[in-house]
Amino acid sequence: MKKFWSRSSISVVLFVIGSNAGAAQADAYPERPIRFIVPYSVGGTSDLVGRLVGAKLGEELGQQVVVDNRGGGGSTIGTTLLAESEPDGYTLIVNNIGLAVNETLRPERAYVALRDLAPISLAGFTPSVLVVNNAFPPKNVAEFVALAKAQPGKIAFGSAGAGSSTHLSMAYLLKIAKINLLHVPYKGGGPAVRDTMAGNVKCVMSPIPTVFGHLKAGRLRGIGVSGSKRSSVLPDIPTIAESGVPGYEFSTWYGVLAPAKTPGAIVAKINQAVVKGLNSADLRAKLGSLGMDAHSSTPEEFRKFIGDEIKKWREVIESSGINKS
Repeated sequence: MKKFWSRSSISVVLFVIGSNAGAAQADAYPERPIRFIVPYSVGGTSDLVGRLVGAKLGEELGQQVVVDNRGGGGSTIGTTLLAESEPDGYTLIVNNIGLAVNETLRPERAYVALRDLAPISLAGFTPSVLVVNNAFPPKNVAEFVALAKAQPGKIAFGSAGAGSSTHLSMAYLLKIAKINLLHVPYKGGGPAVRDTMAGNVKCVMSPIPTVFGHLKAGRLRGIGVSGSKRSSVLPDIPTIAESGVPGYEFSTWYGVLAPAKTPGAIVAKINQAVVKGLNSADLRAKLGSLGMDAHSSTPEEFRKFIGDEIKKWREVIESSGINKS
């Protein structure tokens, strides 16, 4: 007697075959070096985080992780590159708060974050610090705000690009302090910091890791940190809230993502490696020495976090009148 397979039976068999194939693929992964995109230029905090996390990820996975800086477009160039890559686990990205911001700020981008990307894990958080050129007169935030009010639109500040954390953190300060500065966007935090040291712009609100060495060497002067409390690595610099702008608080987050449709088993394997790396004493110490708090998550937690951030910053951008591009 002939036996006929029902559609449901065939579906179950195909699912089992697919699951077994995915598991086998994950067991073999990775078999070659992994490309780790940093969608900003060399020298910024995303670059520092990418290199530290990438090196540890390589140790955990037993393969070389090659950092590929693709700055420009407020991180959309590098993120587009990731979204268009093969979903095989061999191309990853370390992105930051700009990923959520660009969902509103850059409607012409070629991807949709939660459709075209696969969140893997958060990597950490860091407050920023308002740093100024050494020749710039203000010695504290109160003096900075007073000078900005006396010279509306004349004081230039640098950023890593429109919609970057360096831009949003300053835009948020302008809104709360009711001041107006001239925005000069760059293709990354590194160039913005260098031009601040050179005096081409007067200040930049930078994540602490980017400018920590410059502050210690006296090449820049910090006048306020953006967190809710003073930084353990910069204890002598007061918070912006306590030194003239009550209610101001801002931190930048970083996380690792892959292209959408990356097999779940591979996402899980990368997540395990990232989490293990971020829990290691040496990486936590390295990040902590730069003023960053390591923080990992599950892929599901990171996906929800990104969704919440997209909603939060959409409201901020629309209420602040920041121009979309």
